Order: sequence, then C-alpha cells, then structure tokens
Amino acid sequence: MNDFNKAQLLVVDDHPIVRHGIVQLLNRQPDMEVVAEADDAESALNHLRERSFNLIVTDISLPGLSGLDLIRRINATKDAPPMLVLSMHEESVYAERALTAGARGFVMKQEAPDKLVAAVRKLLAGGIYLSPQMEERMLMTLVRGKPASTEPSLSVLTEREFEVLQMIAQGLTSAQIAVRVNRSIKSVEAYRTSLRTKLGAKTTVDLARLALEHFPHVPRSSTPK
Repeated sequence: MNDFNKAQLLVVDDHPIVRHGIVQLLNRQPDMEVVAEADDAESALNHLRERSFNLIVTDISLPGLSGLDLIRRINATKDAPPMLVLSMHEESVYAERALTAGARGFVMKQEAPDKLVAAVRKLLAGGIYLSPQMEERMLMTLVRGKPASTEPSLSVLTEREFEVLQMIAQGLTSAQIAVRVNRSIKSVEAYRTSLRTKLGAKTTVDLARLALEHFPHVPRSSTPK
C-alpha cells in the first residue's frame, strides 16, 4: 500500500513520551499514518481547520478543554471523522460517556498495543470498538433498562456533574473548579450538593473519597489550596 492510500490519523495526547509511542506504533502499520499530533484540544481543533483526517485518537484528560468536550465539538461538525478514545481511565467509568459524546471506540492504555491497532482498523471500517467485557455490560444495561450494580452509578450524573466530580478527585477547590467550568462558585457548590445527594455522600469528605474511588488515576492538582 502506498502512502497515498494510507489512512490519515491525528493523535491527541498531552504526554510527549506517550504520544510518541502511540505515533510510532501506528506508523509501523502498512495501512495507516499519523500525519498530525496535538497536545491539547485547541491544537487538535486547529489541525482540523487546516485539513481532514480519516480518524482521531485522543485521550480524555487534556489541559484546558477536556477530551470529552473535544469529541463533542468535533462530532458537531460536518463530516466529523471517527474518534477513538485511548485513556488510562477506567473503561467502565468513561466508555459510555465517550460514546455519548460522539466517540466510536474506547481502549485503555493498559491494553496490549495490538488492541489499539485492531480498534483503529475497526473504526476505519465503520465499526465500534469496546472491550468484550464492556460490550456485555452495556448490553445487559440495555436489556435490563438499568445498570446491573445496585451501587450509586455515575450514569445518573449530568455531564457537568461528572466533570465536577473528576475535578474534586484532582483536589481542586470550588474556586478553581468555577474557573475551569466557567461558572460561579455558588453554582459549583450547588453541583457538589447535587453530587452528594445522587452518590449518597453524607459529607464533603465522603464525596472526595468517592471521587477518588471513581477517578483513581486523575493527575492531582499541585496548586496550593
């Protein structure tokens, strides 16, 4: 296959070493080529304004605009390319959110490299890629009409509540969260109250503990509180 026939890919990840590894893996494949890289959502959007891609591989945790917001923005455009999430975050927590936002697949970074390559090829062929375990879980949810677990589920949260909970896990204060989501501190406190109610957290400490349980791998903020 010549270079002209190779699928043109964009890789979005804010960790240079990780991104380099992803690019090297995909560029070794005879049917695909990474033609652009980005370390945040705004850079990715700039690339999309300049050229088209056959597929985008993106992380969820990005500086500034989140990966989920990036997916939503791209999905709202005309002729949006398929998007594959490659993340260190737990698939059971994020996959459904990613698909709802407009992604066509989800792969955890802990998976073997061949899983990423297989996922890219499946999306390029018009399919959807999830792990067998996640496929079964989503099918069971569809059949039963509700999550199989009786524990409080993140599926009951709105998109904004989901984002705020993740930022709580990062250790951000209400003031810092307010800046991130462009809302007032009072609004953020209202989100915290709603989160406590929906997740059954009696105190702010309980909410912080639950946030860390759901998002154990998010980078912790180094900003003094």
